[in-house]
Amino acid sequence: MARKSPPPSNMSKGRKAKDSESDLSRGRAALPPPAGLDVMPRPILVDDIREDGKSVIEVEASEAERAALAEAYHLVSLAALKARLTLAKRGPVIRITGVLKAHLTQTCVVTMEPFESDVEDQIEMEFAPPAYVAEAWERLAQLEASGSNEDLPEPPDQIVDGKIDLGAVTSEALALALDPYPKKPGAAFEGPADAAQTPDESPFAVLARLKGQGGQSTS
Repeated sequence: MARKSPPPSNMSKGRKAKDSESDLSRGRAALPPPAGLDVMPRPILVDDIREDGKSVIEVEASEAERAALAEAYHLVSLAALKARLTLAKRGPVIRITGVLKAHLTQTCVVTMEPFESDVEDQIEMEFAPPAYVAEAWERLAQLEASGSNEDLPEPPDQIVDGKIDLGAVTSEALALALDPYPKKPGAAFEGPADAAQTPDESPFAVLARLKGQGGQSTS
């Protein structure tokens, strides 16, 4: 899997738990969070995160925030959006895990009709100070330049101004959880009506037809 370039220092990129290569490459990742999206800020100071344990924080979008996210992500509506996040400090690295839950309405790509669905997804991210992140990217670049096959974990996202925006973590996790080609239950693509009724023409039938149109036989 190709690695990303280092993200700009003023943005964070949401990533779900790295269950497998196939999971990371699913089509839903084709809908990235809009650049600079800042509709539900929930900043937390890194200094407020406990050193000796875990902090559990719940994030819930307001009606106005849900409307803005629905427009940004091309949803008919977003009735509910919540995330329960656990923050743990391990040296300079802040690890965030949690569960995202949402109730939304999308447009079916088959029938073009709106339909409701529930979304639940896991969140797993890491943040670290800019210097730590820069060093991690440098190590990764050196490893790739050497042609090594060693697989290093992707560097953490940057902590900006001593804060982590849990609202951005939540909204970006929603974007990554959405199916870019939503289909209502039971909907399926169908080919042309006559496609199943007309068998493929055999090479012999094609030759006979050409002969009938003035083609010459080789016999």
